[in-house]
Amino acid sequence: MKRIVSQKEMSEIDKISAEKLNIPTIILMENAGRSVAEYLKEIFGIREKDFSNKNFLIFCGKGNNGGDGFVSARFLLNKKAKVKVILLGKFEELKGDAKINAERYKNMGGEIIEIIKEEDFSSANIFFRNKRETYIIDAIFGTGVKGEIEGIYKKAIEFINQSGLKVIAIDVPSGVMEDGKVANICVKADFTITMGFIKRSLLLPPARDYVGKILIGDIGTFYEYFNNQGNTFLIEEEDVRDFFPKRLSWGHKGTFGSCLIIAGSRGYSGAAFLASVGALKIGSGLVYLATPKIIIDVIETKLTEVVKIPLNWEEGFTLDNLDKINELWPKIDVLAIGPGIGTNEKTKLFVKKILTAAEERKIPVVIDADGINCLSEEIDLLKGLAKNIPIILTPHPGELSRLIKILPEKINESRIEIARSFSQEKGVYLVLKGSPTVIGTPQGMVYINPTGNSGLASGGSGDVLTGFIAGLLAQKLAPEKAAIVGVYLHGLSADLALENQTEYDFIASDIFVHLPKAIKKILNA
Repeated sequence: MKRIVSQKEMSEIDKISAEKLNIPTIILMENAGRSVAEYLKEIFGIREKDFSNKNFLIFCGKGNNGGDGFVSARFLLNKKAKVKVILLGKFEELKGDAKINAERYKNMGGEIIEIIKEEDFSSANIFFRNKRETYIIDAIFGTGVKGEIEGIYKKAIEFINQSGLKVIAIDVPSGVMEDGKVANICVKADFTITMGFIKRSLLLPPARDYVGKILIGDIGTFYEYFNNQGNTFLIEEEDVRDFFPKRLSWGHKGTFGSCLIIAGSRGYSGAAFLASVGALKIGSGLVYLATPKIIIDVIETKLTEVVKIPLNWEEGFTLDNLDKINELWPKIDVLAIGPGIGTNEKTKLFVKKILTAAEERKIPVVIDADGINCLSEEIDLLKGLAKNIPIILTPHPGELSRLIKILPEKINESRIEIARSFSQEKGVYLVLKGSPTVIGTPQGMVYINPTGNSGLASGGSGDVLTGFIAGLLAQKLAPEKAAIVGVYLHGLSADLALENQTEYDFIASDIFVHLPKAIKKILNA
């Protein structure tokens, strides 16, 4: 997994690298600039001998991000590329490492165009004659933006965005701020070469729409040391491959675990169907679906491989159903409860009784949708249950909002820290669905999922995810790994669907169509 850092954490990494690991900041800057120049070969397929045919406009601010730009410019000059640095300010205003690297570039005969006022953009000879072979490198602000962008900086970003050229941002596109926020204007990059570690703002909306493809520049620090100190990570394909449950050639349905799914109500048979099929399709050996009698005939026509348990329903699940569930406990390895069950008072009491029974029998539980809504006034129950059994909650921001009394939009603004604090405080595993989906653990770790698209923003996709996670738990994956694998595959299936579908016509059941391809991709089959 790749560590994700905040701006504050990255500053601390730079400080420790310089003071404790004896890697001066000017060396970190040198390595950053070299990484940019080397990545250009990979990004655009430029052979070493062909750099002489390429032109680079490098927009530099006066801070350390500009210093990275000057180092890049120097390496590109050495590759015989044509380079112009557009410095937003006066040369004599540069300080520290940025000044040293600007002087080095200038001493090599590098061209610097100073932009002091907005009118300079129209009078300066910025463009190369051969515009077609020109690329722009954004080294204006990096992570240094705090407020409104005005004057020559705003004009420079407008110039970059209107140029029609390929844009490479160093560290973060200028205008991206902490936690995914953007300033009043922001560079729209095709590629972002972020230095050392991925900045979490690059993964969060709306900033991620300005980032393009993310690459990681090597600044030459001690990565393993800093990785071990991290608590926020990006899920990668190889992680999912390592965690994926193994299939034993001699296994039988009991080998791969059994799930009890309590789902569905009048008008919501689809939720029961999608969660049950999700558990089966991900590899669970056996799935029991407990659902109201009033929809059992509909369920029978849709589900052939699932064992159906008809429950009594009187505008809610009645407590006499507990005897039926008690007969099932010895047969199951995991409980999933919530999709489409409703939230009336009878159902709320039923959910509470079922969860308590699962705790007594040490059965791991996945709680989704209405199961979460039923607990909106029973949040302390979760903390008590989690002391004895693994609990995984899979809310979207609206459902989590009912639990913690914070508006959904505020949850989205701080989804990483809210997931972390909620999971730690309640002792549960939290899968906070959305863009991006984040997974919090009781130990304070947060995992960010990179897969998925807006096609998943349709009814039923969350029910599928519930089934995935339950089915993986049934196959004896630890809760953290079950959540990671389930979320990643769920999103990857939607991504692979775009090869022949669109985000407009994608529906929840399409996840099952593309799941085999996703699993094969993970397993390299």
